[in-house]
Amino acid sequence: MVHRDMSHITRVKRYDLMLTPQFYIFKKESLPVSYQHQAVRLAPAILDELTGAGNYSYAAIKEDDDWVLIAYDMAKIESFLEEKGLPKNLINKLYFAQQAKEHFSHPVSVDERNALVTVDDTVVMLPKSIVDVEECGILTGAFRPEKGIAPSQSRRSWVNPKQAATISALLCTLAIGYTVEGVRHHNAIASVEQRIKNIKQRYPQLEGKSTMVLNSLYESNHKIDSLQRKIRDRLKEISGLTSKASKIDTLKIDINHYEASITADKQHIAELKAYAKSQGLKAIDTNSSLKLQGVL
Repeated sequence: MVHRDMSHITRVKRYDLMLTPQFYIFKKESLPVSYQHQAVRLAPAILDELTGAGNYSYAAIKEDDDWVLIAYDMAKIESFLEEKGLPKNLINKLYFAQQAKEHFSHPVSVDERNALVTVDDTVVMLPKSIVDVEECGILTGAFRPEKGIAPSQSRRSWVNPKQAATISALLCTLAIGYTVEGVRHHNAIASVEQRIKNIKQRYPQLEGKSTMVLNSLYESNHKIDSLQRKIRDRLKEISGLTSKASKIDTLKIDINHYEASITADKQHIAELKAYAKSQGLKAIDTNSSLKLQGVL
């Protein structure tokens, strides 16, 4: 039982703790809500006039048709317990005496001078001198409520446990995805390195060449290959215009442009011009010829 005059804790272990009314503020209200989290959201506004300065956390307990709203300052509780010899990492669960009000119908001893007793449905601390009993009871495991609060739950967070679990699952999925992608890239890089190694074995003159030199060779050869490919493609397109009824009179291709002149029967010129346009070739027709010109 946690109270102001409690003894110093000498036995180091994890404890479940019951807070006396000295460490929490509560108020019973009839609220138009059905779920605990809804009642907890309303608690700060309802208890605002009672709490004052402090960094409070809130809890809600259902009692018949009403809600018991509780405010407590976890930082102050932890600080107090550390002074009494109990580090916060050894706090297991927290309970409020109000949760076990039925067990305090008979006074229960807090220390030599005080006792907890339920008065008008509220657990209060009173001096033993005004408690009209010969002997007070003691706190036992039977007083333990069904639900307690873990210290980590009382600290304010931007996300609730359900949201945290969802985010964790998403992060795990991303981590798996990044891992798979990393393995794929690693295998791709290994494959490229093996191809480079094979090429160097086929072409011994490449052995010992720096990456810069190899890149330069690749870029220059790539440009040549690209130009040759463009020339081949353009020749293929132009050759598609030749037939028994048409022939190429002139053809000029350099690194930038191409020009060609094709003669044909007048009746075939229109057909050739339409086909040339379908192939992306710029065509100009005359009486008996078709001129093509453009860039590679």
